Amino acid sequence: GSGAFLALPGRLFGGKRVQREALPETAVPALERLKAQLTRTAAVLRDLYDSMGRSAPVSSEENPAIIFDRAAEKVCRGCALCDLCWQKEYTGTFNALNDATPFLLERGRALPKDFPGYFADRCIHLPDFLTAVNGELTAFLLRRQYRRQLEEPRRDARGQYAQLSELLTATAAGLGEARAVSGEMPAYRVGAALRPKAGESACGDTVVSFQTETGLLCLLLADGMGCGEPARKESTLACRLVRQFLEAGIEPEAALKTLNAAMSLRSAETGSFTTIDLLTCRPDTGEAAFYKFGAAPSYLKKGGNVRRITGGTLPAGLRGTPAAPDVTKVTLAPGSFAVLISDGVADPSRDEWLQDLLAGWEGEDPQVLAGLILRESIQREALADDCGIQVLYLPREGRAKTV
Repeated sequence: GSGAFLALPGRLFGGKRVQREALPETAVPALERLKAQLTRTAAVLRDLYDSMGRSAPVSSEENPAIIFDRAAEKVCRGCALCDLCWQKEYTGTFNALNDATPFLLERGRALPKDFPGYFADRCIHLPDFLTAVNGELTAFLLRRQYRRQLEEPRRDARGQYAQLSELLTATAAGLGEARAVSGEMPAYRVGAALRPKAGESACGDTVVSFQTETGLLCLLLADGMGCGEPARKESTLACRLVRQFLEAGIEPEAALKTLNAAMSLRSAETGSFTTIDLLTCRPDTGEAAFYKFGAAPSYLKKGGNVRRITGGTLPAGLRGTPAAPDVTKVTLAPGSFAVLISDGVADPSRDEWLQDLLAGWEGEDPQVLAGLILRESIQREALADDCGIQVLYLPREGRAKTV
């Protein structure tokens, strides 16, 4: 009878009865070679990143004094007062030009009032000197801008080497890891609510929840810059990319750092940015972590106790590489709620009402809680911005199918 049962198709009675098949023994050496190759490649990229840091070039910034040196060559060399200004009264001339330099660089143009009276009154070719100074100043500023533009790709390339190294390291570490097995999964429930800004048909916030093959539960909330359809597209793109990284087995922090680098390049073209709020959780152990790029505060509720979790990192796309998200690691006990919100739900500087609401709520349905928060927010904030809410609940007892 047992033999006949094992011969039946695996899905005859619904679901999976056994663990996934192990890798063939012949595949293990190939997997180990691939893992070693990825690890070596990651090490090379890391060394390249480190070497670029160690061999940082000597600053090529020009001394602003070159502006006056070249202007003097054009105007002062043939002046009757050249010896007086540049030899007998050299110290006074030097101080006058030195004092005028900050005004020139800030304004981008020299004016007579920038120079002390004793210098301006003595100079018999002041208009010609100012014309020469402004010509040299324009050239100086253009050269400085060009050098800085050359330096930016170097910094970006250095950061990209670091990102590639982290991604390859994470990929290599994930090779051969045990996959999630079939059978009963730890119970959890997720509730969500979205509402667009008053007058808009599309919500600029996006919420996503999913579980990876390794059993990592992920809740994402992204808030695109602005509101309406353009903001929705930006937040949807961010959530899709993060989900693809995480489902590919990339560690959350490495995934978000890579996303930030890509969005920085995108921001240079579009001027847009997106806040990212990611919660990862192992429902079986309660191990969880909040990752934030410019996101609003999140909240942990257990009974009548509420903990507020914040971050200070700028939104994704506003900082170049290597920029890391704020990370807060916690443990969720059975009966706990984790609440993610966008800043349109509650102003971070006056969110006491939300903390009081969470502390006093005694229900167990995260969808009901999300709806309650949204209704209260509409009354208080009048939909002045898009609203996005996502709530995770770990039940107090039992193990059940994921819901």
